[in-house]
Amino acid sequence: MKKSTDTVNNARRRILGYGLRGAAIAAGGPLLWGCSDDTPVDLGAGRAPTGPSDPQTPPASPERCAPANLTQSPRGIHVSFTDDPVRTRTLTWYTDGLDDPGSQLEYGPVTRAMSAEDIACAPFPGRIEGSAEQAFGTNVLTHAATATGLDAGLPIRYRVGAPGRWSNVKVLAPTPQGPLRFCHFGDHGLKQASLAVLDGVRERNPDLLFIAGDLSYANGDQPQWDTWFDRLAPYASTLPVMTAPGNHEEEDNGGKAYRSRIRQPGQNTRYAMTYGNVHFVVSTGGSLLGNNVVQDLDLVAELAWLEIELAQAALRRAKGEIDFIILVQHYTLWTDQEGREPASPALVLFEEDKLLRYGVDLAMVGHDHIYQRSKPMGRGLPQENGYIQVTGGSGGVGLRGFAPISEWSAAHAVRYCFTEYNVDGKRLTATTWAVDNEDNTLAGARLNAIDTFELRSRNSDERQLFARPGRSELLNADQTQAMLRHTRERNALHDSLEAISRRR
Repeated sequence: MKKSTDTVNNARRRILGYGLRGAAIAAGGPLLWGCSDDTPVDLGAGRAPTGPSDPQTPPASPERCAPANLTQSPRGIHVSFTDDPVRTRTLTWYTDGLDDPGSQLEYGPVTRAMSAEDIACAPFPGRIEGSAEQAFGTNVLTHAATATGLDAGLPIRYRVGAPGRWSNVKVLAPTPQGPLRFCHFGDHGLKQASLAVLDGVRERNPDLLFIAGDLSYANGDQPQWDTWFDRLAPYASTLPVMTAPGNHEEEDNGGKAYRSRIRQPGQNTRYAMTYGNVHFVVSTGGSLLGNNVVQDLDLVAELAWLEIELAQAALRRAKGEIDFIILVQHYTLWTDQEGREPASPALVLFEEDKLLRYGVDLAMVGHDHIYQRSKPMGRGLPQENGYIQVTGGSGGVGLRGFAPISEWSAAHAVRYCFTEYNVDGKRLTATTWAVDNEDNTLAGARLNAIDTFELRSRNSDERQLFARPGRSELLNADQTQAMLRHTRERNALHDSLEAISRRR
């Protein structure tokens, strides 16, 4: 696939400028070999990998003069944020068996004076002892460790594991110093289209990726989580990935597998983070509501949290500290996918009331296996000061069709795709890239822009208008019970329809 000028990744260019030169650069490959113990360096760029069996990605290499224990070598490595996204990175990985081989993270900056051999072999100035816990339902350990005190302007080199069981040395791009670029899709899975979407994201080389729920589609088959993370690792070990839980995560014992395998801020399933001038608020959208009192209380508590979080974000925007507020969750608020109703009217209207009250700019969602973008909207109608919803549930697991298109809809397509967002000051531009052909085949497909839009940050008067105090009294008892009942009915119906589809 030929890249246009604007697809060249600035972060990769900066990394190459710090000393990754010579034959490795000329070859354009993702790995650099430069030291006597054959420790490879994975840049996470170049040819997009095909999965864990990618022949260009060797297995974890041994520490100098120490035999590798391949049965406990780190795998499924992925980068996320659990704290300040500028000066920290959290690494999560897995090992097989319940005997903890160690949970260490070694890291340091890539400086201009470093050669490829230095990057691969020089001692690491930082070492963190992480933690390990059993991944739900398997004889697998989840390891996690957070690198802190990072220089925001320099790339980061790291490896994870323990003596004798180290991963490859990998390099992370530095924190973006100007415009922020991030991508979003949902409903991923393990299909060929799922890998094609990841390849497309790699082609665009963003600073950050959000997956809006329904990640592995394990649906109770816990080893499928391992397969999914192993396939994700060639991408996510060098690109920070943040997620929201979906209804298929609930099928793994109310989301226990998701909670035990992923490290994110706050409650893990719901959290907020500011990156650059964008404040992201990630919600479950009721996707983890099952049929017990604890889950009921969790959703009620989350809605109270959402009220406070959005009110604080709107106040920060009025003060000029941020420019955009973005909600990320799995479920759509409004949809034109055929056969997707009924929604959860009580929850949708209650949640949407918050988006409109505090002037949320954008909602990035999944769930519906289509692409659809709304006009600025509210309550199912176009609305001048409303939010834009981007439904990206076409991340690879499958596609569905449309019912009649509503008045609020601005664009729609039945394509495997992802959306790329570029935030430059007070201007957000977005492009949705299809990774398939018009007939949804993948062979010979090239990235094709199927939708673009622009969003300007709200003016000073609007910022002040939406800077409202949070409300302490949210729902009365009858409204709460209606919201829980409608959400439970929605989730149960969707689960049953999915189960019927899997049996066919």
